[in-house]
Amino acid sequence: MRLNANVSRLSALMLSIAALATPVFVAATQSLPPEVAQRQQDMKAMAEAAKSINAMFKGSSPYDAKRFKGAAETIRSTSGTALSSLFDGTVTAPGSKASASIETERQQFDKLAFDLSAYAAALSAAADHNPETLGPRMRMQAGDAAVGGGPLAKKVDPARDAAAMPAEHAFHLMLQTCTSCHAKFRVESK
Repeated sequence: MRLNANVSRLSALMLSIAALATPVFVAATQSLPPEVAQRQQDMKAMAEAAKSINAMFKGSSPYDAKRFKGAAETIRSTSGTALSSLFDGTVTAPGSKASASIETERQQFDKLAFDLSAYAAALSAAADHNPETLGPRMRMQAGDAAVGGGPLAKKVDPARDAAAMPAEHAFHLMLQTCTSCHAKFRVESK
């Protein structure tokens, strides 16, 4: 199951980034411009929410539909328009890792922000439909990667397709959206 191994590595990478960023975030937000502090606070909230969902999918935390939905709603409410608006105007600022390319490639940045919101909304709805257990309908099945998620896969329109896919698949595509956005629009520290 090459897909599962790749998905596990992607999940582990995203969660490692979140864990490493937390102590730095707390110290740094005290002297940041307000918009940068808000961006970082929202990114931290999304990372924590993703960690919570990931733990339920991995079985290291028991499935709790209310916690699952709450985590999905955290991501949904801090993505889409909310995320996009935090990068209005001049994007670069002291203490920010945002790339100036957000300004020149705004349409692509906004699409990723809205894709993130669509995946999170699908996860939230999945929790409503599965109040008792993280059952087979929420899990990825063989062939799900053929509907988005691989280089040879059919391209997914999250706004149209996310609600119809298993929640686990939507979660992994959501993590890929985060990774794509960071790779394209985040300046790495040297």
